[in-house]
Amino acid sequence: MFGFANCHLLIANCVQSFALTSMFKKTVLVCMLFLAFSAAAQTTTPPPPLELLKQSLQRTSQSVSADWGIYVKSLDTGEEIAINADAVMDTMSVIKVPLLVDAYRLVDAGKINPADRITMATADKRFGTGVLRTLNDGLNLSVHDAFMLMVIQSDNTATDMVYSRVGGPQHVNQTMHQMGFSTINAPGTAFDWFSALAAAGDPTWAKLTPEELFKRGFPQKMTDGDLDRFHFEGKHPFGVSSGREMGRLLEMITSNKAASQKSCEDMMRILRMQQMRTRIPRFLAEVSAPHKTGDFPPYIANDVGLIETEKSRVVVVFFCAHHRGVYAELEDAIGRMSEQVWAYFNYRDQTAAK
Repeated sequence: MFGFANCHLLIANCVQSFALTSMFKKTVLVCMLFLAFSAAAQTTTPPPPLELLKQSLQRTSQSVSADWGIYVKSLDTGEEIAINADAVMDTMSVIKVPLLVDAYRLVDAGKINPADRITMATADKRFGTGVLRTLNDGLNLSVHDAFMLMVIQSDNTATDMVYSRVGGPQHVNQTMHQMGFSTINAPGTAFDWFSALAAAGDPTWAKLTPEELFKRGFPQKMTDGDLDRFHFEGKHPFGVSSGREMGRLLEMITSNKAASQKSCEDMMRILRMQQMRTRIPRFLAEVSAPHKTGDFPPYIANDVGLIETEKSRVVVVFFCAHHRGVYAELEDAIGRMSEQVWAYFNYRDQTAAK
């Protein structure tokens, strides 16, 4: 083994020569770093392992130019990591999780029947993510189909169908308040958001009906400056929440406290079928990761969910905003942080944390 004394000897021999080779210079640097860390280790008490994980998450998030809100909680030990977790941030389509909860609570109350049918018209179609907007009018789908598509494809057309069934965003907000959440809020429907976005490029578009807006298509003359102003002014979020409260809501779903056991189990089944897998599950092969994304490229790439293995269950919430740069870097950062969380809770001694 290359020991402490050998480092001293190598440095002493090397500094006697004025013509060090490149290899020697690199070796000297390594030895000096080794000595520095060895000295620090002798005088400094190492931080607890959970603090090391927090520091690792901070370094990874800071490698990307964005504002972050991060919340991690082990459902087995109760350990938490909170990095700006109480800041209220734009959820984008993550707000569809509270909408799903509200819908299932109404199912439990007998006010929504998941088997009821919806016949789609042009006025129902919304821009953005999802497949329904590309299909022909007259398509007949069940309410449960809308629940499913709203989550696994983040379908905005399905989302507004569900909003219409629950009584609109105001009903979601009332339900979240009754459940004890003060930061979770749905300001409007998907149509409301896209209408405001279109009006940022041309104010006359704000007067269009849902059918008129969809038929016109998105305004072509909207500039990057219009998009920047829309996002950074923050006047029209798709939804808002703190990372901590969204994490608490996920915990309530997985512990069958957000609705009936049957409804919570169905919500978890839907979340496990998520098709957008470039963030939390990015580097987690063969790991169960029920989750929900939220997007507004290039500014926002959110993901919230659970990382489930035989050894651990961990809630993870990654909110970000105000990003400028390569969008894939946001997704990669979330993937790497999720991998760090998984490795920590899956491989450490669980009994040591209790």
